[in-house]
Amino acid sequence: MAAFSANSMQAITPTLWACNSKYGLQSCWLPAWRARRMGLAKALLISPATSSLQEVASSIRKQPRSGAAAKQSKQTLDYTALAACCHELTNSWVPSKVEEVVQPDRYTLCLRLRTPLTQRWLHLSWHPTAARVCLGQPPIRGDVAEAFSFAEQAYVQLKGLVLVSAGLPAPWERVVQLDFGNRPGDIPSRRLMCEVMAKYSNVILTGGNGTIIQCGYQVGGSMSSLRQVQQGRQYQLPPPATGVQPTRDEPAAAWCHNITQAATLAAAERLQQSAAPAAAHQPASAPKPMLLAGATRAYMGVSPSLVEELCLLANVSPIANPTSLTEDDWHQLHKAWLSWHDRIHSKNFVATSCPKTGKFSVIGTYPQGHQSVHDLVNSYYCSIQVGEVYAGLLQRLTSAVKQALKKARGRVRSFEQQLEAAEGAAAVQKEADIIVANIYRIPEGASQLQAEDWDTGQPVTLQLDPPKSPMEQAEVLYRKARKLRRAVAAVKPLLAAAQQELEYLETAELELAQMPAAGTEQDLMAIKEVQEELIDQKIIKPPPEAALAAKAAAKGRKAQRKQQKSSALPLSVAAAAAATGGAGLRQYRSPGGFVVFVGRNNKQNDVLSHQIAKAGDMWMHVRGLPGSHTVLKVTPGKEPSEDDLQYAADLAAYFSKGRDAGKVDVIVARAEHLKKPKAAKPGQVLVTKEEGNIVARPSSSAAS
Repeated sequence: MAAFSANSMQAITPTLWACNSKYGLQSCWLPAWRARRMGLAKALLISPATSSLQEVASSIRKQPRSGAAAKQSKQTLDYTALAACCHELTNSWVPSKVEEVVQPDRYTLCLRLRTPLTQRWLHLSWHPTAARVCLGQPPIRGDVAEAFSFAEQAYVQLKGLVLVSAGLPAPWERVVQLDFGNRPGDIPSRRLMCEVMAKYSNVILTGGNGTIIQCGYQVGGSMSSLRQVQQGRQYQLPPPATGVQPTRDEPAAAWCHNITQAATLAAAERLQQSAAPAAAHQPASAPKPMLLAGATRAYMGVSPSLVEELCLLANVSPIANPTSLTEDDWHQLHKAWLSWHDRIHSKNFVATSCPKTGKFSVIGTYPQGHQSVHDLVNSYYCSIQVGEVYAGLLQRLTSAVKQALKKARGRVRSFEQQLEAAEGAAAVQKEADIIVANIYRIPEGASQLQAEDWDTGQPVTLQLDPPKSPMEQAEVLYRKARKLRRAVAAVKPLLAAAQQELEYLETAELELAQMPAAGTEQDLMAIKEVQEELIDQKIIKPPPEAALAAKAAAKGRKAQRKQQKSSALPLSVAAAAAATGGAGLRQYRSPGGFVVFVGRNNKQNDVLSHQIAKAGDMWMHVRGLPGSHTVLKVTPGKEPSEDDLQYAADLAAYFSKGRDAGKVDVIVARAEHLKKPKAAKPGQVLVTKEEGNIVARPSSSAAS
């Protein structure tokens, strides 16, 4: 391998650029459509003919873009990972028959593939941050799939066909082509083109001749003047990415030079972007060229995550200035580069992940190994997709509950004011009685009446209406008193209902506030239960697909309850929770070995208090504040110690509105002393007999 000294670079560069453009990075231009899609600048790469960085900067289109060295919060599915997925799919699932097609959400199409030995689901996702092509777990089933026409079209077109091939039709591009025919070896009659391109990802169903039948989303002329993706049009591959195609036989010195020059161009672009806003304040410091930016800009199919892996193998910082690397650094980096090439061409992929960062690799970079590339990729991107759905739903529900709370508090205040006004009914009637008792003393046209209050013996002065007779004025007061008494009878139940709703909403607000910011699949299930609960209570409107999903979920729960009822086995905690939509209870174990369950939402509180809790179990709830129901399961023949009860009480205090208090009172009751009031809201319970009170400290709980 050639040495990477500065002298050798200066000696070899003119020859490379003058005689062999195959390995050099000459000036080229990116189509405007591709620039908009990929967020890149119009100018690509720098050639030796460029006289200065000022010329480079002036040739770059002024377009915002993120820095190449910016920290990647989410790892993209790059060309290398797609190649590994296609290789594994070809080896194990070509040929396989399409048995079913469903669309569980707006971004994912799932195909159930069957071979003579097994069957599995192929997930094709065009999610903006979790696009992927991989095998995974069965999708959540339900009539919600009927809301998406893509799934219906794909089912009609692909049902019964055989997956005859899977590959990457364009070199170094993130596009997967899946071919389907009537039987293995036939000419494909249908194709699925899966484009994995961040927010521009798409899945396109075409005929054997390339005519578009249906797609995840359509791209019209107003969105792109270069390439339209619409039904009836001929499918075209996206324009090629920027940079040159990596080859293993490229001279080491030329490879080093290309990365260095591309890093310089990237730094110049960042300098131009920072110059305009800095001009009004103070001159911006010149950004330094970085290895990560240079490698991703110079070569097709090279992603930031791949560069980070290669730098990790070479023990080089990805944000290092290429000009500051030593000869040995370049040697180790090029060695890792060649090793990557060997894995691509030999298809010798190894699925690994990093437990600390959560990143994954298909070239064996990280310490934790995995058996399947598909399982690794599906797990990583499913967690991203779940997290985004969870965060969006949490924000919407929190906002909706706050608005509902504001209205509920207003209704309570209004009813309380009406009751306060109605409390004067007795005083109004007393005024009427005094007028009637002294009617013989009131002259015609009198404006006042001086009389004695027979209850206190004190003189009182009543204001009269001169145009009206005393009897007419007394009748008016009697009618007013009767109206006020009727208002009391009507407003009291309305006030009780409003207070009950306010209490329920405060509990829901607490549940949402105690949800973690980054949710797992279990957290998503819990918050969806809160959403269903709020829909049932008519606090929020159901989403368009909610009716279909709720219908399917109800059918599933009914079938599960029927199956459990017919079985001789007792209903387990998980089955009881799942049968009523309350899966995912928090679980802890006390010092004495007793299991402690804590509800996550009102639905789970109902399941926990009225189904899972049995006679003898200890039920706890913070006194006078919204909070989760807590149940300490008591093993027959054993009694919990004071430490066990304190442990559970501290948990009940922590998962309540008194979390930030130093000490709170917690009610303790036996499960058999709990009742569900008629027409009560979810999570509301009546305690007929208390066992005692425990002073709990939220900061001492196992969850703190």
